[in-house]
Amino acid sequence: MEERRQRLAALLRPELPVLAGEIAREICRAVPEYGKPLGEAHPGLLQERVHYTVKLFADLVEQRSPARADAQREFRGIGRAEGHAGHTLDPFNAALRIGGRAGWRRLSASERVRALPAADVSWLADRLFAFLDELAALAMRGHREVSGHASDAAREARQKLLWLVLKRPAVPVAAITELARTIGWAVPAQCALVAVETAPGEALRLGDDLLADLREPEPCLLLPGPVTGERLRRLAVATHGVRIAVGPTVALADAPSSLRWARQALRLVADGPLPDVPVTMCAEHWSTLWLLSEPALLDQVTKRRLTPLGTFPAKQRVRLAGTLFAWLRAQGNVQETAAELRVHPRTVRYRMRQLEDVFGGQLRDPDARFEIEIALRALDLQGIAQ
Repeated sequence: MEERRQRLAALLRPELPVLAGEIAREICRAVPEYGKPLGEAHPGLLQERVHYTVKLFADLVEQRSPARADAQREFRGIGRAEGHAGHTLDPFNAALRIGGRAGWRRLSASERVRALPAADVSWLADRLFAFLDELAALAMRGHREVSGHASDAAREARQKLLWLVLKRPAVPVAAITELARTIGWAVPAQCALVAVETAPGEALRLGDDLLADLREPEPCLLLPGPVTGERLRRLAVATHGVRIAVGPTVALADAPSSLRWARQALRLVADGPLPDVPVTMCAEHWSTLWLLSEPALLDQVTKRRLTPLGTFPAKQRVRLAGTLFAWLRAQGNVQETAAELRVHPRTVRYRMRQLEDVFGGQLRDPDARFEIEIALRALDLQGIAQ
């Protein structure tokens, strides 16, 4: 093997100057977006890089493990430079492919290479294309280093912008507008906030118009404008396996209220009053959100208006509470109440006489009846029997 390496390296080295020139010309012809700017800014740079690369390949052929520190710095540096400039590595990778093919054509046409045994030609081709893959990987590593830092900075800026939108007391609109301008975010007139149960395992890809802060303990998103059905479908797919709640669409200045309702909806899903579905829309549960938004106040209303039910034994209290709730919803219609409860109208009348005895004039007072119905509805939503 060592003898093969020495022999093939000796065969390659005389070809290097012509090989480098041919490869550089082919790259400039086939990949102008990569070669042309280099030629304009630094007339000899492309030629120098190609010559460096072909010499590096010859060294690799000759030595099993040549010193590669300089090569790693060189090609990682190319990737970093493209990343800093905001460019992709597509032109660089195209140059590698074009240069590799041009180089192999030149070598294959050489009489000395054509005279080699088939096993040597195959070995040399394997080394060449493995070498090109390694250079591409080095450039990609450098590009990712830069891109990763840029992505982190962009994500932090977008998180800060979302924080400014949600901050109370409100920050000046000019501060939001200025930061939005620096990251290229179009400030919407309306938005809907989304509460996320836990941070998704992968980054969400829902468009550049979305703002996200997925840090625990309360991750959230901001969706600009009215939430369309298509956006909801994409949101459901992106957050698959994680419960979310979509708050109402509001003016940007009211974004904190949208998030408050969305988080309230998530809590009610976890506690049971709202159905356990992947995506909860606040707009579909307004009465439940409103009734259960202030537990302490609701407890006061319940104590004030439902205390008379406490005079009955537990089982009878449950039946009477259900009858009273049905009667209030039917606006006092005994027939409708009986049909809903699947009992005889006489049973309803009997139970209502018992309730009138303990509630007295409250059942004839519109305000009292309203509060009694609110308390009973809230208890029903929570699955609590009186």
